Amino acid sequence: MSTQTRPRRDQRSWVAEHPVTAFTGLALTGAYVVGAVMVLIDRSVIPGRALASRLGFGMEETASLALVVVLATTTLFVTGLSDGRAGISTLLRRTTRWRVGWRWWAVAVAALPLLTIALSITLGDELVRPAPGTLAREALATVVALLMINVAEELSWAGFLQTRLERRHNLLVAAVITAIPFALVHVPIRVIAGDISGIDDVLPQILMLLVLCVLIRTLLGAVLRGAANSVLLVAMMHTSFNRSNNVDGLAADVLRGEARTLAALIAALLVTAALIVTIRRRLGRAERARFDEVEEFRSEPSGRITSGAQL
Repeated sequence: MSTQTRPRRDQRSWVAEHPVTAFTGLALTGAYVVGAVMVLIDRSVIPGRALASRLGFGMEETASLALVVVLATTTLFVTGLSDGRAGISTLLRRTTRWRVGWRWWAVAVAALPLLTIALSITLGDELVRPAPGTLAREALATVVALLMINVAEELSWAGFLQTRLERRHNLLVAAVITAIPFALVHVPIRVIAGDISGIDDVLPQILMLLVLCVLIRTLLGAVLRGAANSVLLVAMMHTSFNRSNNVDGLAADVLRGEARTLAALIAALLVTAALIVTIRRRLGRAERARFDEVEEFRSEPSGRITSGAQL
């Protein structure tokens, strides 16, 4: 055996034995390299900003696309080394699983936007009629965000990292641990968005991100457990969360006032609490082990789980 082959095999073996550590290290390294490049482009230190504009993307959207490419590539690389082609196939099957029951689709699509709007009105915002075509454009924006950003993002966070952490911890602990790299990956985007404009902003923004990300990962972990282990439904809920609190989302289209951001946060807390109560008997490691068994032995290529896990 050549001296070059042995270290290469040792590296592959180490990744296979430590997939969570390998993914986290590679993902954060890649995210910060790409993020640094995007910040330099945004500041016109290096060229590229005009190209993003010609493609119809802002720098924040362009950075998000670049980061999810890094995350998805890292996920498939580490999964291939640790679980082989079968592991990649299982992960992709979960990412396209849509047969999860209409109730979970209703929760993922409508719960956060509708509750955010209702709470905003309660807190004093005014409900207004959207301009013609606004709702159609919002529906298109939701589909684009789902397919271009959140599916690939949750392939990594829910499908890979959070799933593997749930094999060692209950849902809540796994969500808290996942929230740490999840928050850190978003720091470069905060810089581009202008939320971090100086060194004094870094720590407060990271702390705020961590608190928010613990809530998001708990919410999405509950959806993952309830919706037949479907990464697609987690991505849909992630999209709904973003479109409920973004300045150009559904709630922003139909509301006038300053209460929407607070209302979106309260809505996320309420929906998370409701889902945790609903699936309270399925929060432990035993449920994750059952899902893993279902995925390995009883799932069909069509994407439907046949074990009764569907709601």
